[in-house]
Amino acid sequence: MTEFRRYLWLVLLLTSTSLSAETLRLAGSVWPPYTDRALPEQGLSVDLIRTALGRAGYRVEYREVPWERALLGLKDGRYDMINDWPAADRVSYSRSSRPFLTNRVRWVQRRDSHIRYDGIDSLIGLRIVLSRGYFYGSGLQTDARLIRGYAADFVQAARMLLAGRADLTLEDERTASFHFNRELAGARDELSFLPGEFNLLELSLVVRNDHPQQAAILAAFNREIAAMVEDGSYAAIFHRHGLPAPLALP
Repeated sequence: MTEFRRYLWLVLLLTSTSLSAETLRLAGSVWPPYTDRALPEQGLSVDLIRTALGRAGYRVEYREVPWERALLGLKDGRYDMINDWPAADRVSYSRSSRPFLTNRVRWVQRRDSHIRYDGIDSLIGLRIVLSRGYFYGSGLQTDARLIRGYAADFVQAARMLLAGRADLTLEDERTASFHFNRELAGARDELSFLPGEFNLLELSLVVRNDHPQQAAILAAFNREIAAMVEDGSYAAIFHRHGLPAPLALP
């Protein structure tokens, strides 16, 4: 009877803990391989965030919406978290974790273009097309000397290159490679990365300021991501998504 009571107590404890775990709403737009409900585990970032916070006793529910709606929802409390690059205009309503991966943002050209990037000045006279809603940094979107156009996403921008309507577009290396192997597979040999990168941007978990557990969530995430690097589960998640794992956190 004593063993049965101990077993019953353990079951009740585990059930109670599961029921009391808070569900956190993570919002994001379609940005493969990071956030995309059509991908396994809804993408690399969702998998990393859900695993890290799950180890700390939280449940994470991913909600896919247009990026502008994700930002507005974070600000007005409809969503609890996003993952994003640093942005000065968000500090009034959110706080970020330590970075959990680095995005290598690179220029893409038609393979026969033979363009070389050597700072913003080397872009003068070239037609560049950017994805709406992205903030790339380094003055790219404010320099009046540049010829800029905009596309809904990288796939549309790449097709503008292929049609001769633009000379360069810009995208995270993993995202561009993802599309090269899918929607753009037929034109893969006609496109290429420029040597080097335009920027290295650090991706963080962002939690709204008015969440009552903001500090605890961020502390738990930082702690568990570091622990996942040490125990190998961080690298295993990258490999599960068919990606090489970084050797260390940013």
